[in-house]
Amino acid sequence: MELKEILLLSFCSKRVQKSIKQQFRIEFNKGFRITCGMNDPRMCHWQDEDEKRLELIVDHKENDKKVISWKYVNSLENLDLLNEFKFLEEKYSYEACDIDLKPGFTFEINGLRCRCSISLDLKSGIPTLYFEKNVMKKWPMELHKYCVELFRTTSDLEMIMNLNDSSDLHENQTIKDSYLHNSLENLDPRIVDEFFEKANIQNSFSTVMQRLEGFVGDDSKLWNIPNVFIPNSWVHARQLIRFTGKHANFSVGDYRDDVTQDLNAFLKHWLNSDNTNLETLVVRGSCSSTKGLFDGIQTSRWDPAKRQAKYVSNVPFETLWEYRFGEGCRFSNYLSFWPNELDCTDAFDIVRQSDGLIASIKVDISAFFMFVWHSRFPSSTIFQ
Repeated sequence: MELKEILLLSFCSKRVQKSIKQQFRIEFNKGFRITCGMNDPRMCHWQDEDEKRLELIVDHKENDKKVISWKYVNSLENLDLLNEFKFLEEKYSYEACDIDLKPGFTFEINGLRCRCSISLDLKSGIPTLYFEKNVMKKWPMELHKYCVELFRTTSDLEMIMNLNDSSDLHENQTIKDSYLHNSLENLDPRIVDEFFEKANIQNSFSTVMQRLEGFVGDDSKLWNIPNVFIPNSWVHARQLIRFTGKHANFSVGDYRDDVTQDLNAFLKHWLNSDNTNLETLVVRGSCSSTKGLFDGIQTSRWDPAKRQAKYVSNVPFETLWEYRFGEGCRFSNYLSFWPNELDCTDAFDIVRQSDGLIASIKVDISAFFMFVWHSRFPSSTIFQ
């Protein structure tokens, strides 16, 4: 039986649930992911924008498995079938679309009693459950908890979301990795700050295309996320001192063309701080003068006796979620650094006097690189 069939079977009774837990075990996986439909009307949708789905993560590629989908409606008694199945009719426009909706189900999951209707996708057989909106904030996380216990997987949760719709989030919802759908809409930065108040992101946050009308707040919880990839101008260069994580890749939005002065202030702040988390920082912006960048800062050139020539990167971003025209949304491989960017033989080194930590700085007209040497030679343990 397939995963989606086993999950539906488990809803039959607690005895069936117990039997599945005892006899069924999933092979290698990385936990579950909740994926919301893209809601930007200017993007070609490959998933109903109102649909949410639970997927088992295997390799962030074609082996990931869709388990179940769900949608919220105003009323199950007055369900508008033509409206709910409009996306399916467009998806299978060259085939007969036979709507088979089973109404009136009631089941209990982790103490939450749910009324729903159910339909099956014509091609994949994946079930879609229809709920009334009063369970909107309860169902997704209870389903995730249920599946973790049923299939005995890791409790780590990924989410792919629209920044302007956090309706599926509980307050202070714990998420390991968060990806945003691409969007051409410019959003109020207060939406970002509100999102991070709800989402407790433990490992990484990334977006490929989502613009803001300004910058995130100085007190935003974005600054506390360990690994951040934001190629759009969400932050001002003067805010870089707020970042307390390990790895960050920012494009800085600034009212001036040159961010040299702000980067100089950031380096001075790091030299006088006790921040031992930072490992790599990439800032996409104009830095026209190394003299101005290192004003008031003592630098030195590479000394083979003090560190190795090439930095060993431990950046976790191996894949990014992005939209590609004609292909839809998918995970694509991402190279955090080109080999020449990790070559620090031509970098400027700075040393923090309080603990002797060395950072190598590389800069060109459009990018600033900072590599912190928590381990200086291959024989040492890297990034503990």
